[in-house]
Amino acid sequence: MHRAVLDSNAIDPIADNAGAYEAVRAAIDDGRLQLLCTHVSIDELCEIPDVKRRARLILLLVALGELVSTGAVVNDHSKLNFCRLIDNDDVNVMAELRSGNIRHTRDALIAATARYENASLITNEHRLTRRAREQGIEVLTPRELLDEVGFSV
Repeated sequence: MHRAVLDSNAIDPIADNAGAYEAVRAAIDDGRLQLLCTHVSIDELCEIPDVKRRARLILLLVALGELVSTGAVVNDHSKLNFCRLIDNDDVNVMAELRSGNIRHTRDALIAATARYENASLITNEHRLTRRAREQGIEVLTPRELLDEVGFSV
């Protein structure tokens, strides 16, 4: 079974391509795929100004993903009971994932979750992809995930 953590931008191709949801759902139901998500992805989707788009993406994310705690905790970003405490080594990993920029904290939390869960990270974010791979995290684009479940975009 392939386990993967979804970044908030990874749900768009599933929402925007007819049949993609069904292909992903079938892979989950068949036990070939387990998708995980965090409160961070939900929080990011909640910021989408278009109400219909926001609702659609959030519904798809929670329909496909299992909510797990983030792989780290960061003040002013993490939600109590939805995060994990980390040791000193993981603090250094978080710093690398953020590349010294506090604005990358959300992305770093999602990547840290993939690392903690020993899962792939599914994202379209190029900088996050590079930083995650440097930390030994497997990264796939949403298109690669769809290819894996037998859906061609």
